[in-house]
Amino acid sequence: MVKKLFTLFLLGLFCMTASAGDRYLVRIGADGKQEAIPLKKGQRAQDVIERLENAKASLLKNSNSAGLIDTLKYFPNDASLTSNFGYTHQDVAFQWYTPAAGGRVKELWWYNYQVRGNLKKGTVRAWLVNSKLATRPTSVLTKHFGYYKDPTDGDGLVTPFKPKTGDTWFYGNGAADSATYNFDPLGTEVTTWVPGGYQFTLDSAKWQGIKLEDWGDSMFVKLGEMFGFTLSNDTKLSDIPSGGTDERMEMLSFPNTASAPYHSFKWYEQGRTVGVDKGWHMRGDYEWGMYTVIEYTTDRAPKVVVPVYSTTLKTTARAITATITDDNPGGGAAGISAAFLKFKKGTLASYDSVAMTATGSSYTANAPAAAIGDTVYWFISTKDVNNNYTILSARSYKIFKKTQDRLFIYNNAQYSIGSGALIYLSSSTKYDRWSAPNDGTGELADLLALYDKVVVADGSFPSRNVYPALNTWIATGTATAKKNLFLSSQDYGCYITPACGDTTFSVGAFEQKYLGVTTLGPQDQGSTNRPVKVVPVADTLTNYIIKYNTDSSTTFWHYPTFELAFSAYPDFMTPTATAKAIFKDAAGTNVYGVKNSGTGFNTVFLALDAGALQFRSDTSLHNATYSTVTDPKYNWIVDVKSLANVFMDAVTSVQPVSEVVPGQFTLGQNYPNPFNPSTVIEYNVPVRSNVEITIFNILGQKVATIINDVHDAGTHRATWNGKDSFGKTVASGIYFYQMNAGSFEQVKKMMLMK
Repeated sequence: MVKKLFTLFLLGLFCMTASAGDRYLVRIGADGKQEAIPLKKGQRAQDVIERLENAKASLLKNSNSAGLIDTLKYFPNDASLTSNFGYTHQDVAFQWYTPAAGGRVKELWWYNYQVRGNLKKGTVRAWLVNSKLATRPTSVLTKHFGYYKDPTDGDGLVTPFKPKTGDTWFYGNGAADSATYNFDPLGTEVTTWVPGGYQFTLDSAKWQGIKLEDWGDSMFVKLGEMFGFTLSNDTKLSDIPSGGTDERMEMLSFPNTASAPYHSFKWYEQGRTVGVDKGWHMRGDYEWGMYTVIEYTTDRAPKVVVPVYSTTLKTTARAITATITDDNPGGGAAGISAAFLKFKKGTLASYDSVAMTATGSSYTANAPAAAIGDTVYWFISTKDVNNNYTILSARSYKIFKKTQDRLFIYNNAQYSIGSGALIYLSSSTKYDRWSAPNDGTGELADLLALYDKVVVADGSFPSRNVYPALNTWIATGTATAKKNLFLSSQDYGCYITPACGDTTFSVGAFEQKYLGVTTLGPQDQGSTNRPVKVVPVADTLTNYIIKYNTDSSTTFWHYPTFELAFSAYPDFMTPTATAKAIFKDAAGTNVYGVKNSGTGFNTVFLALDAGALQFRSDTSLHNATYSTVTDPKYNWIVDVKSLANVFMDAVTSVQPVSEVVPGQFTLGQNYPNPFNPSTVIEYNVPVRSNVEITIFNILGQKVATIINDVHDAGTHRATWNGKDSFGKTVASGIYFYQMNAGSFEQVKKMMLMK
């Protein structure tokens, strides 16, 4: 009778509303304000009321616990969520977590980037996930797991969730590694929360989330019991109008470079390759912008925090320090009873062990001395007074070994050092490699001292301040032992001047003295996510690009979004009197890159990304969003030749930076001749000079000036595209080209034939 009266009392506080087919339960909350709770189809208001009251009861039941709130996430901060992941109809995001103690899962949050078109609804479901995910895979970032078939599903006939009839799991990649990947990663659905999930209305450009206890009974997990959430795009194929756009749910994500285990999965309703590999894919190359809030109510294992111990040049014993703490959220005894450092060198089968010495919460022990080229593996094992263990996964560091006379420093964390070498060096084996974000900068001065030839690539944005060390290193160059630096940094300006304003450098500054730049700016030129034309200026460094453009009838472009998946922020610059412009904008008036030299150095500085350069035909064929190139003449620069390699090959030769110096000025015959639509003019410059090449028609009228710039000594090439100075294509016929350089003057004839 009391229960019935209580229910009638609750019903007196609630009312039902409906509009456009949506049903809501409206109640007066604890704060006295009205709130609306959406009801699923066929769901009774009384059932929801009882569920809410049960949730309150479960909270009261554990209210005597000390409780400790923790946030579980796999991205450093909001600013690190730089990649937009899209989920079209019926696609699903899944991420799992491992609790440090038993307790109550309270909240789930995700970062919506935007909702496109008419997409409105998504569903959250809670899972106790398959424990195999903690140990596999260990060597790949992406993998196709598989799917269930569902004959009742009219949209693809596949489902990410175990269907009502039939539970056969279909492995996506065949039988070769099915023992590793042939399992449903979701495990079982949490029955104490909302079976089938809670459907919500999507929003844009914000963190969106739910408090689990508002929409179901409490979700409890045990120490180490892996759990996770799926977040689905509920759009169905039938919701998309004929010829309409497949609506996307979009989530900001973190480009992941950490090792296994990997926590983020995506269900591809259509397949990553449409129609080929439908199903669950592990995406260890990203961590979704999702996090969960948990309240720990039992004892947990010690917390161990260790700094990064990166590659070192030192061979002596190395102190390993950890901060180790212990608490007991459930009340009772807490504290550390033992801590050990475990270590081994190279391929040894077993680890040695040494007790760590404590000073407060700081614990220290020495890893052993090692030889140049060795790898030292180590981890920490500790337990608290209640025998709860924490054992870190094995970490390692290397004792650096010089094997080449060139050094590649990758100063960005977006890709691995191996991928960075592919992007900027075409995977050349002539370079030793150093990752600034992973290997650190603490020993950079000692590292640079080993080399005379260094390539630095900052990628999308510099990760570490390597420039003071570069400045000190390059200053040690001499006429007989020059320091040679190739620096590719499309956002160097925003790194040294966070406001991204124009920066003018003093006479003795690194940028002016060595890089050859007086002013950097205006900054952030061109489209951030469209190809931007770049014009190479004839030089021993760029002649191969000009020749390739001529031979293949292509033009040259900068397009990081397509090549490397980051936005373009190139800068213009003003060269010093000693520096030579090697890349300009389409108008030929603004400079993107320079080459400079002095008594003890040779440098190239690009305020665009060397790995994002590409060749395209004049039509620049592509789809509407520029995400797919349909230009048959498209080619990536490193597939033709790495710009950094060309520079280093030149400075390695007997004549630094340039080819063999010509003995006199010469003007070569253009080729091809006759020509259509463009031709190349080759000429020799024996000393640094201003060179002007002008085109005249048969009447002696000036048609265009194609070269007017200071040239270093060497062989150079210029291209004429058959257009006048106004960009208009000229008529067929005989034309003359004239070269002037100091007192040298020569004229030759050519024929344009259409």
